[in-house]
Amino acid sequence: MLIVAIVLLSLIDLSNGVYSMDVFNAFTSVDKIVLFNMRLPKTLTCFLVGACLGLSGLCMQNILKNPIASPFTLGISSAASFGASLSILTGFPFLIPNYNIQFGSILFSFIGCALITVFLVGRQATANRMVLIGVAVNFFFSALQAFAQYAANERDSQKIVTWIFGSISRSTWDGVLIISLGLFIALPLIYKESWKVNLLMFSDEKAQSMGIQTTRLRIYIFLLTSFVTAIAISYVGTIGFIGLLAPHFSRLLVGNDFRYSCITSILFGSLLLLLASVISKNILPGTIIPVGIITSIVGVPFMCVVAWKGGKTY
Repeated sequence: MLIVAIVLLSLIDLSNGVYSMDVFNAFTSVDKIVLFNMRLPKTLTCFLVGACLGLSGLCMQNILKNPIASPFTLGISSAASFGASLSILTGFPFLIPNYNIQFGSILFSFIGCALITVFLVGRQATANRMVLIGVAVNFFFSALQAFAQYAANERDSQKIVTWIFGSISRSTWDGVLIISLGLFIALPLIYKESWKVNLLMFSDEKAQSMGIQTTRLRIYIFLLTSFVTAIAISYVGTIGFIGLLAPHFSRLLVGNDFRYSCITSILFGSLLLLLASVISKNILPGTIIPVGIITSIVGVPFMCVVAWKGGKTY
């Protein structure tokens, strides 16, 4: 059912835009250029980024045992935002002009991961400790990003704000390829640890008594999910709440077993971002609203519901 819903939403997303088109007839008309060069990369990017964020959110919630954990809880998003802002202002890291923003975003995401890992050296990586360090790193990079925006001129400030909103409009076939590679590299490595991740949902003492090195496993999963998140958001900007919502819907459907919730969380992430894309094209005729705004509008009430229910959605 999820796959069918994703296919239907993909067709609707391809048909909608500044002007509507018949996807099936577009293959034999001038619309073919628009379909393959503009809309198909955007729809595939929605699918892949949603999958990456859904997977990352589930992993974060499981290893941190926190129902509101997501790729942004540990500062990955704020680090990426600062990296993108710095690239917009200075052209850093001065490699390929058209891809400096992506490089800067990914680089600073890894710097954020490195900071958290360094703080954990010689200490046990408990869930609470990782959350506290992540919050500190999050505020640090948020402050740097705010300073970069304050120092920017009007034109660069507008670019930074547009990137932070999160938009699919920057999607390209190169981005589709790179995000696909990132996902297909990390997913098998994460899925291989399903049994161990399941044990982390119990106490650390019980997991350790069954031979699980909890500190090493948390850092390993954290690095893989950060890698996936960094690549995904480097092409679309900050898109919140997909990584929060998808795991909860997944558990409602298949329960807590990571072997199953991993796959359904990926599908729900894709489904939610495609739905946000369709909504963003139909709210204001002739205008495409950044999907990050749509996901935040939907995500905030759901987060309040999670808090009201004491963090339990299953």
